[in-house]
Amino acid sequence: MNKIASAGALLAVVAVVAALAATTASAKDYTVGGSDRWDTYVDYGKWTAGKTFMVGDTITFEYMPYHNVLEVTAADYASCNAGSPISTHSGGSTAFKLTATGTRYFICGIPRHCLNGTMHVTITTVPYDSATAAASGPAQAPLQSSSSPPAADAYAPGPAAGHKVALGAAGKSPAGAPSSAPRYQQPAAAVAGLAVAALVALVA
Repeated sequence: MNKIASAGALLAVVAVVAALAATTASAKDYTVGGSDRWDTYVDYGKWTAGKTFMVGDTITFEYMPYHNVLEVTAADYASCNAGSPISTHSGGSTAFKLTATGTRYFICGIPRHCLNGTMHVTITTVPYDSATAAASGPAQAPLQSSSSPPAADAYAPGPAAGHKVALGAAGKSPAGAPSSAPRYQQPAAAVAGLAVAALVALVA
């Protein structure tokens, strides 16, 4: 392959990598409930109103240790049933990467915290769209928690002695444990710069 053909192929790779990097850099972090976090007496329907959650975004639950986060089915969400969750999380900070389109359902598994009409939220994820992402502006970064690091899929005792929330079946969750991966990858400009440097070296 001559240098011109090699340069053309490399430029195509640069374009693809830059597009992927731009998508990642535009993804947003949302703290569920904003400054009110994950707690009783917060209107989460009001908090989600007007927000567009897209593939690549992250939602983070920040809460006191006496709460927890359960991902449940639509039916269990409707009845506030904490007995057969998809996944259970505790520890004060739990993040979910939105990796696919669709609606996910979350409740607090402590008795009455969902039933009292507050600690439940649905997150509907749509395909990534760069124009929508740019128009919506930056999301609030996750709040720093003073609690100990989260324990993924842990039991969380309720207010009644001996109460425990059961875990779901292994592998049932589409995104079980919280993601610990870095939030953003290299921005598009940096990736493109590295590829252009390689191109210059190739054709020199």
